[in-house]
Amino acid sequence: MLLMVTMETISLKEALRLSIINTHNKPVITEVEVTKYLYRLYKEKKYNDIKIGKITKSEPDYFVIRNNLADLISLGVIQQVQTLPLYSLTSYSSPSAQQIACSANPFSYVAYLNAMEIHGLTDRIPKSLEMITCSSTKFKELANEQVNSEFPEALEKGPITPKRVLNLPKIDGKRIEFHQKKNFNLPKEKQNSNGIRVPSIGDTFLSMLQDPELCGGFSHVLEVFEEYAEDYLALIVRSITKNGTSMDKARGGYILEELLGISHKSIDEWKKSVKRGGSRKLIASKPYVNVFSETWCISLNNK
Repeated sequence: MLLMVTMETISLKEALRLSIINTHNKPVITEVEVTKYLYRLYKEKKYNDIKIGKITKSEPDYFVIRNNLADLISLGVIQQVQTLPLYSLTSYSSPSAQQIACSANPFSYVAYLNAMEIHGLTDRIPKSLEMITCSSTKFKELANEQVNSEFPEALEKGPITPKRVLNLPKIDGKRIEFHQKKNFNLPKEKQNSNGIRVPSIGDTFLSMLQDPELCGGFSHVLEVFEEYAEDYLALIVRSITKNGTSMDKARGGYILEELLGISHKSIDEWKKSVKRGGSRKLIASKPYVNVFSETWCISLNNK
């Protein structure tokens, strides 16, 4: 008796479609991310233990990548976002400007007044989307680390290496600005945000001290401290202590202790880092005035 065995296979196009639909948990996907899915399928040569037909090479070439992107569009799985090298997944609702920006530049995060809005610290509606990213050197370092970690055996790493994006068109009517930060630390994605990275509440308060003009202005920063500082005191103090400069500690200490009457053992420690002399100002962008906090040795130039 002759036993007939049928070998089940799946096409690369279908394997890619199912991979993205079933595992991509964000409403936005970049060309680099699509290519990574292809690299994984080429490496495994199977999807859910089903052999993928007609894969003979170790990695997809340029034409395979472009053809599969076109197939995903024609199948209605993805649609291009304006003229950008990224796409929205049709299985999700339309992505927000924050989700698009965080995907377009994987080493960036939502900051300043926008971060305050996400954390529920302001009722103001930002007119622009302010993002923080790293220097070109740091970006290259992080991108190479990511690729070498995810695909250590890849022969051609260019197609799966994130590209640095600093210019984006208006999205949802909002202008998007990227600010480069020297001491850059990438925060984790906010839970249930589908891809939005935002600093912690403590670091968001720290950014208010460093760049109040990007956080609604100094008067608004004071309003936020007055309303929420006691609720989040432990987080604020921890962030300023860990990530703040001596100037940040002086500004934070003045607001918390002298203006709001809040005491904390860490605030007492900050006083030891206070430096006298120089043009130390409460608001860095405003002119120096001859009114001082003797304790914190800063010009009170907020009037």
